[in-house]
Amino acid sequence: MKSKLLVFLVAGLACGSAAAAKVDVERLRAVISDTPDAVAPGCAVGVFRAGKVEALTAVGYADLEEKRPLDADTLFYAASVSKQFTVLAIAKLVEAGRLGLDDDVRRYLPELPQYERPVTVRMLILHTAGIRDSLGLLQMAGLGTADKNDKDTALQLVFRQKQTNFTPGTEYSYSNGGYLLLAEIVERIGGVPFADFAKRELLDPMGMKRSFFLNGPPPAMRNAAHGYVKAKDGEGYEIRDTYPRFSGSGGLMLTLDDLARYEYDIEVGHKVWTPAVRRIMLTPGDFSNGEPAVRPGSGGLGYGGGLQIGWHQGQYVVQHGGGAEAFRHLVARLPERRLGVAVLCNRTDWPVESKLYRVVEAVEGDIFHAPVEDAQVSGRYHSDELQASYDLSLKDDTLTVRVVPRGGAEAGEPLQFKRERNGTFKLRDMVLTVYEQGTGFNLDSSRISRLQFRKVGDGAD
Repeated sequence: MKSKLLVFLVAGLACGSAAAAKVDVERLRAVISDTPDAVAPGCAVGVFRAGKVEALTAVGYADLEEKRPLDADTLFYAASVSKQFTVLAIAKLVEAGRLGLDDDVRRYLPELPQYERPVTVRMLILHTAGIRDSLGLLQMAGLGTADKNDKDTALQLVFRQKQTNFTPGTEYSYSNGGYLLLAEIVERIGGVPFADFAKRELLDPMGMKRSFFLNGPPPAMRNAAHGYVKAKDGEGYEIRDTYPRFSGSGGLMLTLDDLARYEYDIEVGHKVWTPAVRRIMLTPGDFSNGEPAVRPGSGGLGYGGGLQIGWHQGQYVVQHGGGAEAFRHLVARLPERRLGVAVLCNRTDWPVESKLYRVVEAVEGDIFHAPVEDAQVSGRYHSDELQASYDLSLKDDTLTVRVVPRGGAEAGEPLQFKRERNGTFKLRDMVLTVYEQGTGFNLDSSRISRLQFRKVGDGAD
């Protein structure tokens, strides 16, 4: 029975039809496996293609004392993976004409002080408002961990802040306080608790029947995962269910099975992810001076609707992680491949990001490439498929490309690609992505994908 619970391949949930491709589940399990037969917490992994489930599997235990395994129906505290759902709620209000992204938040939250510059709804979403972090404020006020406090306590702390971290709109600072305010805006406009609004407008329409947002002490939760940290003596694990019991910055209790339904709505269903909502969710934001609002340490990823968006080692990704004292998660999509991957863990001693990208490689092969230095870009590259060479010359943000046809025929006018904020180079609908220390690049257009070129020299012959 135990092996049945721990290894499962789902081919056709209610939200989708049979898996389109075979996935080596044992390879996925190897990425998240601990010492064989160890009684330890672990991770659950989901792989989704075009809204359909390709694989769901899990290793480890939701409850060590009861030896209850993790599975697709295990409830995880989702932590900051919740943020995209908070913005989805905002986006539905915008779509309905009940809220504007550039509205001054004091229109809805008059208790907030009048700062140096008005704080807008969009700034809260992008973490550019300068609102101080609510969880940090609770700790600094000596009020203990988040599970010991309620929403009103955290909200009043944010309302009492007489200053912002910086002039709103000018910098980036990740803020759980800003997302607490977003949830409160939803609550006041919607006229019901945020958890109820999210259930009615988001979770139920997408068929996410077991997932829910916290609104005070949690109800009895069958099959919920405890969060675990290593014991101080290094032997075994200790429970740490110290996450907040209110929503906005976190608060979502999520199953992998329900996440499959979420992926289906993004790709196929569009009951919540309508075109108007998609634009809000997937548009990276800017600072007030027009520069991209990039999270420090993100590798250049922009920030959109509770999601990090941009190029990661040669692949376009949309992702967001989540972490509490004893949970670590990452949910990512590769839109160009219509691939979604999730790794949800009830332990913190594993690097979840590296595990997720190992899962992607187990499914897609070696598709990630190391970032390239400017000095390594210039040179001659060749495509076996085109039987043509491209001479690249980079100066400032302009990449000049001279196409040398087969047989060395006379080349046409050079092409001028411009560097994008995500590090790629673009000309009309063509996107050129250099990788692996300049050893090659991919060329994509609206109708041609992933033409590969390898570097063959430092310049024209």
